[in-house]
Amino acid sequence: MHKNQAADALDVFAEEWSQARPDLDFAYLATVGRILRVSAHLREAMDQWLEPFGITWEMFDLLASLQRSGADGGLRPTDLYEACMLSSGATTNRIDRAEKLNYAVRKPDPADGRAVRIALTKRGANLAHKAMTKHAACAGEISNRLTAAEQKQLARLLRKMLLSLETDRDAVKPQKQKPPSKRDAARSIAELGQP
Repeated sequence: MHKNQAADALDVFAEEWSQARPDLDFAYLATVGRILRVSAHLREAMDQWLEPFGITWEMFDLLASLQRSGADGGLRPTDLYEACMLSSGATTNRIDRAEKLNYAVRKPDPADGRAVRIALTKRGANLAHKAMTKHAACAGEISNRLTAAEQKQLARLLRKMLLSLETDRDAVKPQKQKPPSKRDAARSIAELGQP
């Protein structure tokens, strides 16, 4: 830290940890620690500016993802949970809540009679539109605490980190395997019984 820079909470944490555990390297707090801290502040601020709309960040994320897709027919639940970066169970819970509040509806998928799509209702589309207008203005104010050049530099560095994390995540994602056929399963069972 330069002498003319003000210390923030992470500078204090790094100093305290360095004293408490001198055997460990806490340099990551300068980046990862600050990302986590900024994220917590942003989530709190977002919930505050979304509160007048009666929604939290989680519901806004779902509604905004549906609106952003621009698909009149809606999104498949799998596309939605990838857009919201949630588990399928968490997405289902969020969809259920949106449906109860008449923000979204499940519709049969015209391309696959066994599947459904999630689409915004008129009420949900209106709410998403109004909430996004407020969100863009408030998030822009926060972003503008940095100069345009600083925003570009930060965006480039965060993109680099995000791409590396998403590449890692995709690399360790378990591959879906076809279930064995009845014949293969029977053969495997028979082989297990042989000496």
